[in-house]
Amino acid sequence: MYELRPPRVFVHKRVWENDKAVARLERMLAGLGNPPFEEVDENDTDKVVEAAGAREDLPVQSGRVRMGIEKTETTPVFLFSTFVWDDAKRHTPKRFRNPRAQSIARHMAGVGREFAYSRREQTDGRDPRRPYVCQGGWGIHTIEGCVHRCDYCGQSFFVCLLLDLEDFVTELERNFLERPHQLLYRYDLKSDYPCFEPEYGASELLGECFARNDKYLLVYTKSNNIDHLLDLPWKRNVLCYWTLATETQCSRIERGTPSLAERLEAMRKCQDAGYVVRAGFTPIVPHRNWREEATDALEKLFAAARPDTVRLWVVSMMLAKEAEQIFGADNLDPECLEAIRAAASELDGHHSGPFPRDVRAEIYAHYIAEIRRISPGTPVNLCTEERELWDILGAKLKMSPEAMYCCCGQYSVPS
Repeated sequence: MYELRPPRVFVHKRVWENDKAVARLERMLAGLGNPPFEEVDENDTDKVVEAAGAREDLPVQSGRVRMGIEKTETTPVFLFSTFVWDDAKRHTPKRFRNPRAQSIARHMAGVGREFAYSRREQTDGRDPRRPYVCQGGWGIHTIEGCVHRCDYCGQSFFVCLLLDLEDFVTELERNFLERPHQLLYRYDLKSDYPCFEPEYGASELLGECFARNDKYLLVYTKSNNIDHLLDLPWKRNVLCYWTLATETQCSRIERGTPSLAERLEAMRKCQDAGYVVRAGFTPIVPHRNWREEATDALEKLFAAARPDTVRLWVVSMMLAKEAEQIFGADNLDPECLEAIRAAASELDGHHSGPFPRDVRAEIYAHYIAEIRRISPGTPVNLCTEERELWDILGAKLKMSPEAMYCCCGQYSVPS
């Protein structure tokens, strides 16, 4: 586990009803240095929200409260709990305007399948309700909240770790039976679970589960805390994916994360141990000098590892004024800054905002050209990007929306 010292630790009373959850709690508390903790239930929601700093007056833009507005530097508060699989035993969560406070309230009241899974609809970009291309698929979640404090994210006010993983595996196998076509599951977009291993124990339990059911688990991470993975025996059914970035983005925008060099070393170690590794520059933030730094990062990537695919995504789902607040107008590429200001009235509130199509096309083209120069055979795909961008870049991508090989799609398993 990372060396973490959360300012407050809370344990929901539900944990004491499950012996395996209690044993996992004891391991994790020991990994945190055995801090004092407070026992809570749904009546203590306000106390946990206040401790987390998830104030109602924080700006909510594009449905999110971004870490880049607050620039919080401390480890978030921790909440340990368990799933509530029986809907009848779940309480009604208190209502908050702040989405992070609302997430805390949900966990205090109890979460089940509606939290354990997230579904991405398959789309070819022609549906005006989903004007982007995605292979679709399912993600799985047992944690909400992250300790990395990336400026574009809102997940670092609190961390809730659900401790009844053995029960989660039972539920997951039911899901496998209901969806036999779903081959690969991404874990975890609501957190970065390797930060809490091996004390949490998810890698071992889920690795064995996915191997037993001949499914594929995608470890989705920025972390370099991966030594616990190296000797596990289920490498055929576990893929390791890193989100990467330029040196500037790693150090100044993705505050609290391992450096690019540390992530690449973790990738190399997992590859050498026998895992298929994947890479993504997601999100791409076009800061000053992004072209030169992107080339440098790509050269370092392919010197360290042989990813079987690379994913690209220019940061989106953001207002123009948010981008300036979060990243700082002086830190963004001047031409890109001018472009988002000019396009704000058109793109604000749209999935693809804040960067207009021609800017995104230029960014993708640079990354694609450099990947082709360094590693011509590596497949490259765009993530949740407009169909028009696929059409513009089609010849350069050498991939089509109808035959998409991406990092986390439901059919994109290793050949």
